[in-house]
Amino acid sequence: MIAAYSPPSELKGLPPSFRHWQKRCFEHGIPPVIAVAGTRGKSTVVRLMQAIFDHAGLQVAIWTDFGVEINGRRQSREIAGWNRALARLTERSLDVAVQELDWNLVAAVGLPHATYPIAVITNLCNNSSDCLASPEGQVGRKALPRVAQAVHPVGTVCINGEDYALDQVAMLTSGTPLVTARSDSAPLLRQHRASGGTDLWIDPDGNVVAGSDEGAISILNVRDVPLCLGGAASFEHTNVLLACAAALSTGIGVDLIREALIGFEPSVDHLPGSFSVRQVGSIDTFVDRIMPSWFLKPVLRAVNPQSRRRQITVIGGLDSVPYHDVFEIGRLLGRTHGAVIHHGDVDSDVYEEFKRGIARNEYPPMLLHLPTERRALNRAMRALRADDVALFLCAGDPGPALRAVARMRP
Repeated sequence: MIAAYSPPSELKGLPPSFRHWQKRCFEHGIPPVIAVAGTRGKSTVVRLMQAIFDHAGLQVAIWTDFGVEINGRRQSREIAGWNRALARLTERSLDVAVQELDWNLVAAVGLPHATYPIAVITNLCNNSSDCLASPEGQVGRKALPRVAQAVHPVGTVCINGEDYALDQVAMLTSGTPLVTARSDSAPLLRQHRASGGTDLWIDPDGNVVAGSDEGAISILNVRDVPLCLGGAASFEHTNVLLACAAALSTGIGVDLIREALIGFEPSVDHLPGSFSVRQVGSIDTFVDRIMPSWFLKPVLRAVNPQSRRRQITVIGGLDSVPYHDVFEIGRLLGRTHGAVIHHGDVDSDVYEEFKRGIARNEYPPMLLHLPTERRALNRAMRALRADDVALFLCAGDPGPALRAVARMRP
């Protein structure tokens, strides 16, 4: 039984209840599966939606990079587990499923046409022309229309309206766009609102607002969501907006959404290496994956606002980012005082470009190179002191960094 809640009755075009939305899915011959695509933030949005559905008392399955879960239980084999989830959706012993989509897989294999009742698209390139021209950006641009066209005509596409590369989604999909943005002055959101659509944005006080020309409601304040670090993690605001949009599109009510997101505590087990945050005494630690500069900028702003605190950064895998972006990554990391510890084998030209970027700053931090990640982590732990910030940018498995943080003592 679904918990009691206030339905989104004031919002035009949204279903009055989850059961109404679920019934409509079956009437049109589509399973209640929500697709989540994008370059960054997919897993976070999936987990936020799982938290909302769990809080609503629903039976839910998810499929992320780390496998398939049914009602929180990890399935031993991904394909078999997902087939089991789809079978249970058909027999209605499972209420809803959320599937994370990878750009590479979608570009290579495609998606069935008009099969999803809801799709969420987190971002493509954060408005970076360098990203759009990169091989990864080209793959995303190829996959994007396929995601848009995989939405059923009675379905909804929840779009990050601050990534302008997503403006084509509204023209390509036969579903109804629902645009989100961190400000109601974002051009894509203003354009959609002018056409009478329902959208979500954040007002100057930090409140997530959902509305149309027929009315608006406040859902929650981003500063109350632990994931947003008191409002400092602006990129998490986008993930919260998209999770709210998708939940409202299933008929889940505002009260339930608010309670679920305010109570959501990010778990290292659920989001390993996806901006994992832990405070050890007065030291703040952050574990994430190495990323291009266009995604690194907002992460650094959240980690160490205005670079006020001493920061120890451990980074590996420079060869995995575009060569032309290595200088900018070094320049961004070089804005902080403290130390940057690089580890692993890397092409000499790449490393020199990284050093040149760090040195571009007026007062660059100390730069060290160590052959292994283990030695780099140990050196960072010895260097940390009270009130420091520790940032670990991992090239592969974030496990060693997460375990090093777990062993820390105040």
